[in-house]
Amino acid sequence: MRYLPTTVVAIIVGLVVYLVQESRLKSLRGELARADASTKDEPEKSRRLSLSAPVADSNSVISSRKEVTERPGKENDEKGDKPLRSMSEVLQTDAGRAMIKQGIEAGLPMIYGDFINSLGLNDEELKYFQELLTKRILDQQQLGMKWVQADEEGRASLAVEMEKLAEDSSVKIDEFLQNEEDAVSFKRYEQQLPERRQMRGIRNTLSDEPLTPEVEERLVDALYQARLNSGEGNGSDEENWEKLVETGDFRVIKERWRATDVEIAKNIPDVLTPTQSEAFLDYWKTARTMQAAEYKMGMQMMGIDK
Repeated sequence: MRYLPTTVVAIIVGLVVYLVQESRLKSLRGELARADASTKDEPEKSRRLSLSAPVADSNSVISSRKEVTERPGKENDEKGDKPLRSMSEVLQTDAGRAMIKQGIEAGLPMIYGDFINSLGLNDEELKYFQELLTKRILDQQQLGMKWVQADEEGRASLAVEMEKLAEDSSVKIDEFLQNEEDAVSFKRYEQQLPERRQMRGIRNTLSDEPLTPEVEERLVDALYQARLNSGEGNGSDEENWEKLVETGDFRVIKERWRATDVEIAKNIPDVLTPTQSEAFLDYWKTARTMQAAEYKMGMQMMGIDK
């Protein structure tokens, strides 16, 4: 099964939001109910050149498929109520999607900001493209949360639906870009999302000796190549989560990271100055610690930690 790279990012964001707000869940549901009464479909946006398909804000991922059965797992509390299931139920409502949609919109600059800025869009084009990206993440997030709870048969069905949504989204994005070079750049950008997500922190860390755009691209590519060449598969977040769902063993991820970081340390001196290299490696060590904490929190919330 293949995820969009953004899927796991969105799932983790949702899990963290849920953890922070768990003690206020009842009042939150009340707020969602009130928000549901005022939620309206947004009007069709102006689109770049001859883009023909509007962005639907309805819950397109709820299909006529039979309900996916929950995969066996340990109970998270005495009542057997799993936080992930509760959040998934909230997400099925229009108000729940509206709430998570707001969170995704706020996170778009971190995920896609550099690519969006490179396009030079006017205000209407920018708003429409952001809607395309938001729906891309939102739909995949919702199915992704179902996937981690499903049994093998349910996951197979969800995988087909997820692939269909990804293909439909990619067609709309390609139609919007209407430029083969931009379309290729977007696909490349998504493949490198784990590395791109770190660039804001890296820029801040290296502010005393800033990176040029050319060096920044070389750095992203060095990090990306290190991830690809440090073991089987691509070492991406989505691949890591597939392994964790199957095994519940975080040591597998740590071993891959260790091999990746050896490659990074070996190649960084060819890209950065000695001062930049030292600052970057300190930052990278901290970033790995934060990534590990995110993964472990996600594992606990999903009930897959062993």
